[in-house]
Amino acid sequence: MTALGLKQSSVNLINQIDDKDTALLEKVYLFLTVNVPTKKEENKEEELTPEQKRRLALVDKLCGAFSACQTVDWKKDKEEYMLEKYGQ
Repeated sequence: MTALGLKQSSVNLINQIDDKDTALLEKVYLFLTVNVPTKKEENKEEELTPEQKRRLALVDKLCGAFSACQTVDWKKDKEEYMLEKYGQ
């Protein structure tokens, strides 16, 4: 059975519980709240410290700076640099 089928079957079973049976509904609710993780909101900006925000702003500022200045053949550039620095 797929996850969607399991979810639908669970909902169908919960719908069969009598609305007046608060004890059983409370047990089901407590079981679900304990066993099903809740989704946290995507508010990462509020969770960041000022230092993390500063570093994130720096990363955003420099994003792509290094890829634009790289040459196509870095091995050739390295070889030329080594030859200039150390000779043959």
